[in-house]
Amino acid sequence: MSCKSENIVALCDADWDRCANAFKELPDAKRYRDYRNMLEDMPEIDALTISTPDHIHAPAAIMAMKMGKHVYVQKPLTHTVQEARW
Repeated sequence: MSCKSENIVALCDADWDRCANAFKELPDAKRYRDYRNMLEDMPEIDALTISTPDHIHAPAAIMAMKMGKHVYVQKPLTHTVQEARW
C-alpha cells in the first residue's frame, strides 16, 4: 500500500482473501484474478508494480513491457538468462 496515493485503477491477485485489505483501502479499483485479463481489459494502464510469486515476475513484466507499460518488478526479475533476454 506504499503507493496508494497514486491513481490506482486496478488490483490483481489470484488469492482475493490475501488481497482483501487492499480491496477495502481502494474500493474504486477494478479487481482481477489474472494479470493477462487486466492488461487486455485496461489498455489505459500506464504503469504497474509486479509483486507476485517469483515465477510470474518475468511473464507479467514481458507482457506489460511489450504493451509499452512502465514496470516496477520485485526481485528477482527473471530466473534464467533466457527470460532476461526475452
